[in-house]
Amino acid sequence: MFRWFARMPFAILLAIALHLLIILSVLIAWKLNAFSAASQSSSTSNEPVIQAQSVSQAAIDQQVNRLKQADEQRQKSLKQQQAEAQQAAAARRAEQARLQQLEAMREAKQKAAAEQEQQLKALQDAQKKAQESVQAQKQALAKMQEEAAKAAAEKQAAQAAAAKEKAAAAAAKQAAAEAAAQVEQAKKQAAAEKAAAEKAAKEQAAKEKAAKAAADKAAKEKAAELAAQKADQARKAALQQQLQDELRASQAQGILAAYAAAIQQKVTGQWFKPPGWQPDWTCDVRISQAKDGTVLNVKILQCDGNQLFQRSVQQAVERASPLPLPSDMSLFQSTINFKFRANTQ
Repeated sequence: MFRWFARMPFAILLAIALHLLIILSVLIAWKLNAFSAASQSSSTSNEPVIQAQSVSQAAIDQQVNRLKQADEQRQKSLKQQQAEAQQAAAARRAEQARLQQLEAMREAKQKAAAEQEQQLKALQDAQKKAQESVQAQKQALAKMQEEAAKAAAEKQAAQAAAAKEKAAAAAAKQAAAEAAAQVEQAKKQAAAEKAAAEKAAKEQAAKEKAAKAAADKAAKEKAAELAAQKADQARKAALQQQLQDELRASQAQGILAAYAAAIQQKVTGQWFKPPGWQPDWTCDVRISQAKDGTVLNVKILQCDGNQLFQRSVQQAVERASPLPLPSDMSLFQSTINFKFRANTQ
């Protein structure tokens, strides 16, 4: 009884009120009938007669049925509202779950984008440092070339001054010898024609011998100067070639470092962590590729971890095809060895 009252309090109260109304109507009708009978005996024929109408049991039952139907309709409407409220609550819970899932996906994408931006920034910093190193080496090479040119000009000027001094000394010596010969010839003018002729012949022979010796000495000095110039030019050329080789090697190292970092980043982005993987696992891989970076073959050389980890690394390399290409295609190789590190992701 109390359970029904708790479930349908309004219907029960309405039924009780209806029964009280019926009882009250019956009592009123009975009193009116009694009063009408008493009044008819004492009243005259011209007085109005008040007749009471009784409520039939059929009308009461009909009224009760209408009330029951109304209550059933209200109960049905209440159940329908409860069902709709439950459906709305379930829809709200599903929407909340969907929103939470979308939020988690958005946060994961933001995290991946931030990590990728950090890796790209690190790669750009490395390239910038490599370019700065190359620029510094170019400046050092230019400075060395300038100093070498300056030293060569100073040496050439010194050699020219020395040659000029040597020529002046030779000319002075020759002039002194000629003056002495003329004085000696003047002193011995009184000598016989034969002695003068012999002396003149001897002097001529001495002059020719001195001229030849001077010419030989000048030729030797010129040859020595040319040899020194050639040796200096060869040394400069070797130094410049060495600097150029070191510069090309440094540039190649920077390009290869950027190339390896780009391959590492793309392969890592395609790697899906297998069950039981460890951050300190590494895997040496030999990759055969076409000119456009298309992966032709992947071979595992030496690898930590289990078969699942090795297979995941091989599949990551295959999914990363085509691989990035170096900025200098002269450094491209169709077969490369690549070390995959699990802790980069």
